[in-house]
Amino acid sequence: MTTLLVTISLLLHGVTFLWIMTLLQKQQPVQDTDLKKVKNEIEDLLISYTAEMKEENELLLKQIQEVKHRDTKANQQASVDKGLTRNLSRNPDKINDIESKHERKVEEDYTAYQPPLLDMDEELIYEQSDSAKVMALFKQGLSTTDIAKRLKLGKGEVELMLKFHQ
Repeated sequence: MTTLLVTISLLLHGVTFLWIMTLLQKQQPVQDTDLKKVKNEIEDLLISYTAEMKEENELLLKQIQEVKHRDTKANQQASVDKGLTRNLSRNPDKINDIESKHERKVEEDYTAYQPPLLDMDEELIYEQSDSAKVMALFKQGLSTTDIAKRLKLGKGEVELMLKFHQ
């Protein structure tokens, strides 16, 4: 009787061992494909994020060029003003009056200044980072486009933050 039970036990252990090996072999490719899928998703997010950054940089360059254009106009105006001061240099009394008025105005501006006072009884207020705001809104059930609109961020940037925190 004991030999029968030992034989059945060994047979069941063998079947169980083979079943476990089969499950491990089936699970291995699933993990590899999941890793590849996650890797591809992160690469796509990085590509879209860099494309958004490129667009923002181009917009910034346009704004810088506009500011430079305005500065050249201001420099031209300054050269016209220098011409006026040359005319004033012939009359030194007018220059002294203008300088003294300017000095008085500067003194008035600085004497009226009072630094802000800090109330030590108040509790310090901390502002949440963008990634913390994104995670909080995502936990509330908002979509990535809604989060991006609400926080005025790029959709790719929001998706990237969510990927890194999951």
